[in-house]
Amino acid sequence: MVKFSLLTRRSKLCHDARMKVSTISDSFLIYGRVERQYAFETQVKHRDVLSSWLLPFLGDKEIEDVTRFDVLRMREVMVSRQLSAARQSSVLATLKVLLAFSRAVLKLQCLDPSEVRLPKRTLPNPVAHTSGEVEQILECLNPKRFADVRLRALCELLLGTGMRIGEALRLDRAPIDQRMTEIDIIGKGAKRRTIFFTDRCLFWLREYLSARADNHPALFITTGSPPRRWAREDMSKHFERLRIRSGITKKLTPHILRHTYCTMLLNNGVDISFIKELAGHEDIQTTARYYLGVDKPALRRIVKERVRYGAEPTFDNKQT
Repeated sequence: MVKFSLLTRRSKLCHDARMKVSTISDSFLIYGRVERQYAFETQVKHRDVLSSWLLPFLGDKEIEDVTRFDVLRMREVMVSRQLSAARQSSVLATLKVLLAFSRAVLKLQCLDPSEVRLPKRTLPNPVAHTSGEVEQILECLNPKRFADVRLRALCELLLGTGMRIGEALRLDRAPIDQRMTEIDIIGKGAKRRTIFFTDRCLFWLREYLSARADNHPALFITTGSPPRRWAREDMSKHFERLRIRSGITKKLTPHILRHTYCTMLLNNGVDISFIKELAGHEDIQTTARYYLGVDKPALRRIVKERVRYGAEPTFDNKQT
């Protein structure tokens, strides 16, 4: 009986030691990757949020002791650092998932995730580049420089398919070498969709691949030796330099090129349900929230030209 009691006490102490947020986080990441099979982008987001916010603020606390007041204090720091509502939501959403994991999988009596409130977010108004700006961006890239051809190929891929940057960088070169015109990918939320390559996109991808002298399977690689798959972390500097070279004043990122693709489809009269499928959105409300109303003149023109029913009446301009 005594031996059993000691073993139980020792087990309890070990169990208590595992309750810290810093230790639980490792199990949480493994669970998300293996059992929930979160998309790569989601895994990256969770790791980033843990390292930059949750562990510095809550890592030394036992998960069962985390209170709403602790969350409010963390939010106070976010506000003082002028974090956007989107970034705050990202941090708090990861915390909610961590709490849900602790309750459902680890069976710990911790804060109910429903008590963590996300900040109110204004309707998104995504930046998109005009045709003239896109031309200005692409024309500043020198087709005789390998680094420029590589960046041109990536831009053409994003503009021609609307892929997320993580999806683009995970591509291998084999489908292009095999002259395939469409491929299936697994995107955000483990959602499968078909990517259709335009002739223009394929031209630049092949130009880029023909300039390579390596056998690395990745579609986009670094210029160092040995080459490695181009990483998402490398993108910011390349696109900021490209923005400066092109002389455009708008922000330039891979995601803005994705917005440009979707906005172009909308302005050319493509049904929003098709845009949803091509962009890989899980819910059509996401597509509507981002793109309906972005270009009011275009929507006004569509209403004027396409809304037709019955005989056309004659209106008195003075009539209200």
